[in-house]
Amino acid sequence: MTEGHRTVSRVIRILETVARRRDGVTLMELCQDLNAPRSSVHGFVRGLVAEGYLEERDGSGGYVLGVGAHTLLASSSTSLLEIVRPVMRELRDRLTETVTLSVPVGRDIAYVSSFQPDHPITYSPRLHTRRHPWPTSTGKIFMAFGAFGSGWTSADIHRELGPEAVNEVANVLENGFATNIGESVTDVAAVAVGVEISGRMVAALSIGGPRARIEPRLMDAAGLAHELLVLKGLSSLPL
Repeated sequence: MTEGHRTVSRVIRILETVARRRDGVTLMELCQDLNAPRSSVHGFVRGLVAEGYLEERDGSGGYVLGVGAHTLLASSSTSLLEIVRPVMRELRDRLTETVTLSVPVGRDIAYVSSFQPDHPITYSPRLHTRRHPWPTSTGKIFMAFGAFGSGWTSADIHRELGPEAVNEVANVLENGFATNIGESVTDVAAVAVGVEISGRMVAALSIGGPRARIEPRLMDAAGLAHELLVLKGLSSLPL
């Protein structure tokens, strides 16, 4: 890894860590999270504070996101959520299962919003945290439709995940949806479809829940999600 890439990675990790902790993150906690020396992390934090992307809370010694970060988020992820929110709400209400919005982040994915049904037992994803895309249903969508850019090529998938993963990704590309049936959590199943804006895959919606309850309905859930996204102009994919 070049020094330039290391710098970018550390700055992004700082922002992601602070974003997850709305009560503030101390410099020591940031050093532990990045496994980096205090002098290095402090330099990055001072720069982010100067640019308005972090703010230091008076008297607490902790850092929170600044106006600059909130302004940037308001012009991108928030607007995406506002566009997709009606579809998520309708899917949740009609299927009575958890509907989650996922986005690609580098070679990882992150769940950015979730609508949960009024069930005593539901799937509850962890939001705003990077995770490996495989074997998540949304990660398979991103791999199949090139949402990671050069982050996950067919060669990468074959080398790191094996030929079976290559075949599954090819099937996702052909079918227009992806499933995760007990691969991440034994008793949980999910199906995902892609969200397109201006012909580019920018996000994915997954519908997930207890396997016994949702597995028989995965195809119906995928079909309904596609139908609603097409009506909103957020998908051109045939199912």
